[in-house]
Amino acid sequence: MLDFNHVNISASSISVGINAAIEQAARRNVRQPRGYLGASIVGHECARRVQYDWFCDPAHAARTYEIFERGHYFEQRSRQCLVDAGFRFAPPQALAFSVADGLLRGHADGIIIHGPDLPGTYLIYPLIWEHKALGSKGWKKLERDGLIKAFPEYAAQVALYQAYLNITNAAFFTALNADTCERIHFLVPFDAERAQAAIDRAVAIIEASRAGHLLPRFTDDADDWRCVMCSHRDRCWKEP
Repeated sequence: MLDFNHVNISASSISVGINAAIEQAARRNVRQPRGYLGASIVGHECARRVQYDWFCDPAHAARTYEIFERGHYFEQRSRQCLVDAGFRFAPPQALAFSVADGLLRGHADGIIIHGPDLPGTYLIYPLIWEHKALGSKGWKKLERDGLIKAFPEYAAQVALYQAYLNITNAAFFTALNADTCERIHFLVPFDAERAQAAIDRAVAIIEASRAGHLLPRFTDDADDWRCVMCSHRDRCWKEP
């Protein structure tokens, strides 16, 4: 019998049961790791996590996959808004790069080849377009501190795209607040040193992985909140 007086709906038997079924389905349909190192993960602060993301089956909760899908949805919405505003994008086949015998690859969210006249703003085309959908906390951090301080891994990702796609004009970065649907847009100048550091890091990760060497964790504290939140925590800290 349904309990219509239950205050905590999330703890109701129907909600718990259906969510459990969704979690089981997510585990059955786990996505296989990519056969290459992606530009989007090279800049993560923990090199060992980058290796795990590359080689190991992810252990995400079902809602984490929904967050990924939310990001794809908002990217398409933002792209359409930019198109409606007069921006033109290069065809999809122009967005990808592959180096190191295909072991390092990347796929930019877009390349903008033309846009409207914007008062007080001068854009040099073509330019890389990168989009991120963030929760309010991350979005406010980005707005306050800027990309390099708030999300250095995204800055490395953009630098790799600029370098390997040979588009060194300032990149166009769009960040959407997934809680409020606010957007901020800003330019990311090309930084050759940052691009080279990201390339060197990718090479080091590829070489270590080829040699069967597990790289050090970024911390020795298993209770660090970033480790607690990592989907590879168990295999990283508990497996020999």
